[in-house]
Amino acid sequence: IGVTGVQTCALPICIADDIMPRIFDPYFTTREPDKGTGIGLYMSKVIIEQNMGGHLTASNTEGGVEFRIEV
Repeated sequence: IGVTGVQTCALPICIADDIMPRIFDPYFTTREPDKGTGIGLYMSKVIIEQNMGGHLTASNTEGGVEFRIEV
């Protein structure tokens, strides 16, 4: 069984450099208090890394932010 990479450009914009290190933190959000919990990316990372033995990363590219899942 090898490594499978799945890439998707989720947003056509980049994430600010000062925000990028925190996007997978639990309860971190840039939305207003009643618009989100900030738990979605955290839970995704936990499921992929702890339950599936993979990796979830995000990086800015010329086309926007790219989320990469390796399982």
